[in-house]
Amino acid sequence: MEVLEISGNPEVAEVCVARFRQDDDYTTETVDGLTPPQPREEKWVINVSTQFGCPVGCPFCDAALQYHGNPTADELLDQVRWALGRHPGVAERCRKLKVHFARMGEPALNPAVLDVMESLPAVVSSDGLWCCLATVTPRGRETWFERLLLIKRRLFHGRFQLQFSVQSTSEEDRARLIPIPHWSLQDLALYGRRFFDPGDRKVVLNFALARDVEYNPEVIEKTFDPEKFAIKLTPVNPTAAGRKNGFETILRSEESALLDRACARLMASGYDVVVSIGDEREDQIGSNCGQAVRVQRSGTGPTVGSTVGPRIDSVIASRVAG
Repeated sequence: MEVLEISGNPEVAEVCVARFRQDDDYTTETVDGLTPPQPREEKWVINVSTQFGCPVGCPFCDAALQYHGNPTADELLDQVRWALGRHPGVAERCRKLKVHFARMGEPALNPAVLDVMESLPAVVSSDGLWCCLATVTPRGRETWFERLLLIKRRLFHGRFQLQFSVQSTSEEDRARLIPIPHWSLQDLALYGRRFFDPGDRKVVLNFALARDVEYNPEVIEKTFDPEKFAIKLTPVNPTAAGRKNGFETILRSEESALLDRACARLMASGYDVVVSIGDEREDQIGSNCGQAVRVQRSGTGPTVGSTVGPRIDSVIASRVAG
């Protein structure tokens, strides 16, 4: 692992751009992050790139379609070791150390991710170790997800965070936002019910809400058990790809008030609902989901999928507030 650049703010997050195999095509970004104002001893997040770029092609992601294959297990672990080595002795004292497979790439498309999960307890000496995964749940990876379930039960019971990147309650919108074959909402519900065991953290349904994208609480209520699933609403973070493809976030905008009724309805139905705006300094650092430091610096990015433009407020209200 050859470190090319470290940038960011040590009080929030720092991003390491690293090259493997002495080839620029094999470049990763690893985030050494905090959750201000909590100190690192309280909560520490290490975001690991699981692929060299990403083949999925989400139209608001700067890693989209810049894909050069999968890192090996050692190359994945090198990213974790890099972060641990920057803060000697902190892991042992850290109350919650989250190793999050969610920077660049789709984890379920790399078999080595599961090997690394099995190795983590031996590599990370911390009683506060958590394993975290964000996925768009590609079709054809059912065996991968079955092994994931077994690893969670054997090594990380009560200390695993599974997040489905759902994005919309409309399968049509989801096909546009996640342009590879992926599990349906019903598939997510079936697997999530099996994945959740008593004592576990609830499976998170993440919606990065953009204008012109359906978010209907009635669909959630009919499909997902509030005893096993939680709802997380996040912005569409500022990315070069998002700008090129016309994406505008609802959160952090004047339309955010339109979500209030939908959130209140879901909470009344028993769901845990988190509206996660995050620290705006992360946008400038480029450490947020969908961002890539090198692309952010150049201001350019791939143009993928169809262009999505804003609609009038009445349409937004009817699609979001439900």
